[in-house]
Order: sequence, then structure tokens, then C-alpha cells
Amino acid sequence: MKNQFHLIIPALILYLIGCQPPKDHPRLTELVIQDQKDRKELSPKLTKNDIARRQEVKQILEKEKLKTSNDYFNAGIVLQHGENPEDYQEAHQLAKVAVNIDPENKEAKILIAQSKDRYLRSTNKPQWYGTQRISLGDKDYLQPMDTSRVTERERKELGLKTLKELLNYFNKIHQRSETDISKYFLSENDSLYRAYNLEIKAEIIGSFSELIAKMNYPKEALQNQISGKVLVQYTIDPNGNVKDPFVVEGIGYGCDEEALRIIQMAKYKNFMGVNIERRTRIPFEIKS
Repeated sequence: MKNQFHLIIPALILYLIGCQPPKDHPRLTELVIQDQKDRKELSPKLTKNDIARRQEVKQILEKEKLKTSNDYFNAGIVLQHGENPEDYQEAHQLAKVAVNIDPENKEAKILIAQSKDRYLRSTNKPQWYGTQRISLGDKDYLQPMDTSRVTERERKELGLKTLKELLNYFNKIHQRSETDISKYFLSENDSLYRAYNLEIKAEIIGSFSELIAKMNYPKEALQNQISGKVLVQYTIDPNGNVKDPFVVEGIGYGCDEEALRIIQMAKYKNFMGVNIERRTRIPFEIKS
């Protein structure tokens, strides 16, 4: 009887260990903390950090199987801060899986709406849920919205305001009494938006062609017949100098490094006297 008891205890321990819920992926949790910290502190390296975080999340998704609702939600949060429709669409699918695993995950429910709206706006279509807004001064406006695509019940299920509640919210902050929510729709092409967001001007000294003429085509790229364009992001400081450049989209074979070298040679007239964020595509074309 004593020997049987000794056999039962280890088996019970193994059973209890196997029944324990899986733990959240620690790195995904850390990446989301970094993501939110950068946004809260308005980090000047936000775009660069976003790119690195998205790349790491995609590597995790390729190599590992996520286990928890929070894992899928955290991966979706990072990807929804992407720059193309594919990132928003993937974030949307991840959020849906998160809710399937845990129907009580309220943040994941909201991410379903946010990522869908971001995807729609990135493809020049009206949003469905009303999560995407434009701030002008101290007031918010809604980006164009198709109010017929989602029922009020679906809004509530995702933890969102109903259309009536949205209208009441915007009436309150604008101190108006509109009866049509479309009165608060605003796009980047509207005159009101352009009046608040004057074009930031910075003009290159010389010409872009003169700058490209200084390029040394990488030997490795020539040997492998590599051509294309390298997308570089950088900051133009108040004195017109380029600082903190980094490659957003590269083609390798030494072209990325040469693009960074070239863009750092650029000099601008900075008409605003403030740091200006800019992106430029450096072309690599093999000429006979």
C-alpha cells in the first residue's frame, strides 16, 4: 500500500502540471510594453522601433506557435502599428483568434475593430466602427465611415460606442446639436484639415540628381545584377542637416549602406526651423 501511495503522488503532480494554463509569451509581452512606452513618451525613434518590433513579431509567428489569448493580442497590437494593409489585416486575424480563445478579452475585441478600420482606411475605403479619428486643435473628428456595415449589437459586443453614443460624444466636445453623425466626418483631403496641417517645407540644396551622381554602385550589387530602390527615413534638423537615417525597405548587396551614405551627404533649406521627418527612395539602376 505504501509503494502504491508513492507511485500515485508523482503521477498526480505530473497531472496537475499538465493542467496548468499556458503562460503568456514573455517576449511578446515585452514588445507591447516597449510599443506603448514609445507612444506615451513620443519617442523620436518611434518609426524605427516600430519596424524592428514588427520584424521580430513576424519571426516569432513563423517559428513558434502562440498559446494564449494575450499572445495573439500582443502580436496584433504590434502589427497594427504597421504601414501597409497586410499588417493591419494580419493584426485583425490575430485579434479574432485572441477573442476565440478568450471571449472575455475586452482589449482584443476592441483591436478587432481598430485593425479592421485601419485596414479599410489604408485601402481608401470608409471605416466601419469609428475607431479612426483626426485631431484638429483640441477637437476630434471621425475619418469617413460607412455606418451601414455594422449593427448596434455588434458594436456593443466589441465594447464600442453605439452610433447614438458616438453622436452624443461629438456633439458634446464640439458643443453642437447635430442629428447626423456624418457632420463630423473629416478626411485628409478636406480644406479644414489642410488649414490646420500646413505643408512642412524643406528644400534640398542643389538637386536630387546631383546627389545620386555621387553614388558608388556597390560591387556586390553589380556582380549580382541587383537593381531597385532603397527607402530611407531620416530627420532634417533646423540647420538643414540629415540626422538619424535608417533603412525602412532595403534590397541588400551593399545598396542599403550606400543609400545611407548618400542621404547623409544631402543638405536642405529648412524653412520651418524645426525637426522634419522625411522619407526618400534612393534608386539603384544598372546602366549599360
